[in-house]
Amino acid sequence: MNLAPFMGSFFIILREGFEAMLIAMLIFTYLEKLNAQDKKKYVWQGIGYGVLASIVIAIVFTFITSLTHAHEELFEGVTMLIAAGVLAYVAFWCHTAKQHVEGAIKTAITTGTAITLSLAVFFAILREGFEIVLFYAGLFASPIAETYSIWFGGVAGAVALGVIYILMKKGIARINVGTFFTISKWLLGALAVYFAYNGVHELLELMEAK
Repeated sequence: MNLAPFMGSFFIILREGFEAMLIAMLIFTYLEKLNAQDKKKYVWQGIGYGVLASIVIAIVFTFITSLTHAHEELFEGVTMLIAAGVLAYVAFWCHTAKQHVEGAIKTAITTGTAITLSLAVFFAILREGFEIVLFYAGLFASPIAETYSIWFGGVAGAVALGVIYILMKKGIARINVGTFFTISKWLLGALAVYFAYNGVHELLELMEAK
C-alpha cells in the first residue's frame, strides 16, 4: 500500500467531514434535548439532499471543461456566505431556545424551525461534500494515485470521524441543557464567522484575478 495517497485520502475525509459532522451532531442534539425527535426527519433530508447535491455539482465542475477554477471559487464563496447566514440564524435560535429552557417553558420546535435546521446541515454538507468530490477527483488523477490506497484511506477517515462523533456525543450527553445551548451558541457563531470569512476571501480572490 502506498502511504502518500492513503494519507491524502484519509485527511480529505477527516478534515472536510469534521465541520459538517459537528454541525449535524449539534442539531440532532438540539432536537433530543428539546424532545423534538419527530423533527429529525427534516435534518436527515437535509443530509441526504446535501450529499446528493454536492456530488452532482462537483461532477459537473469536474467533467464540463467550460467551467473554470473561477466558477469553482464563485460557487464556494457564495455557498459559504449562505451557510454563514443560516448558521448565524441557528446560533440566534439556540440562544432563544436556551431562554425557553431556563424559563421552564415547554419548547415546541415548529416545522419551519426544523426546516431551517435542516438547511444548516444541507449547506454545510454541500460545501464540504463539493470539496471532497473535487479533491478525490484530483487525487485519483495524480501521479501518486493508487486506487486501493485511496479507498482504504477514505474508509479509515470515515472510521476516524465515527470515533470522534461517539466521543463527542458522550461528552455532550454529560452537559446540562442550559450549558449545552450556551456552548453551542458560541460555537455555531464562530463557525458562521469562519464560513463568512472564507466566503468573502474566495470572492475577493476571484475579483483580484479579474
